[in-house]
Amino acid sequence: MKLVRFGPPGRERPGIWVEEEDGSAAILDVTAVAFDIHEYDSHFFTHWGLERLRGIRDEHPAARIPADGVRLGPPVPPPTNLVCVGLNYASHAAELGLSLPKEPLLFAKAPTAVIGPSDPILLPRAARVDFEVELAIVLSRPCHRVAAEDARNYIAGYTILNDLTDRWKQQGVSQWYLAKSHPGFCPLGPWLVTADELDFPPRVRLSSWLNGETFQHSDTSDMIFPPAEIVSYASFHLRLNAGDIISTGTPAGIGSRRSPAVFLNPGDHLRLEIEGLGVQENRVVADSSVPG
Repeated sequence: MKLVRFGPPGRERPGIWVEEEDGSAAILDVTAVAFDIHEYDSHFFTHWGLERLRGIRDEHPAARIPADGVRLGPPVPPPTNLVCVGLNYASHAAELGLSLPKEPLLFAKAPTAVIGPSDPILLPRAARVDFEVELAIVLSRPCHRVAAEDARNYIAGYTILNDLTDRWKQQGVSQWYLAKSHPGFCPLGPWLVTADELDFPPRVRLSSWLNGETFQHSDTSDMIFPPAEIVSYASFHLRLNAGDIISTGTPAGIGSRRSPAVFLNPGDHLRLEIEGLGVQENRVVADSSVPG
């Protein structure tokens, strides 16, 4: 299944993305037929779960609405934990001139950075913002001290995450959390594709384009630590909740490693795609409300 949240920012409703036989797309409005499901949050995953949605999808075709022109929000609400993995693709380590890590390198983004897959990206003044296409995991259950061989049982599904980063804050003044947590620095979606739709571990292609030019094009076989190891490692150091997000790193091709370096500017068009998980497309606009 492809889970979505749709509607105005802050008032999204849970839905199921449906591809019709004629090639069009529709959204099944979950709340219209299941009044007790208000959100794809930790309560949903721990109390109702994905099996309930499969029944709704099959039993209520009349609850579908045309998807054309409908805003999609992030497919899950901002989580309690948004954990990212640095340096998890061999090609990315090579472009940075760094050795492969011996264990996953974890850092955090603020959950308040999450926006929808087509929302505008607000660019702070004086920022040097780079972009990174990443495969993100959404957890289906509370997760603490989980063995790698059991980790797949804790994964609800996968989505696209753009790990936007202000390289000046990150590298110039060593403020990693601030560099990655400006409001809007985490476009997410369009869909949460349930884990049963993909192989385990997923074998998918990841790509990013800026103004039509290819920047990143790789696949998950280049990962150093696969999803099972990442989930297990994170769970031994953190107490994770259902609905939490773990983003698994980015491949080579980031703008800051080009010569000359390339950073986002107002008016830019950014496109990210992961095979089977859909497409993100965002416009970059100046955020004049903050100094950066």
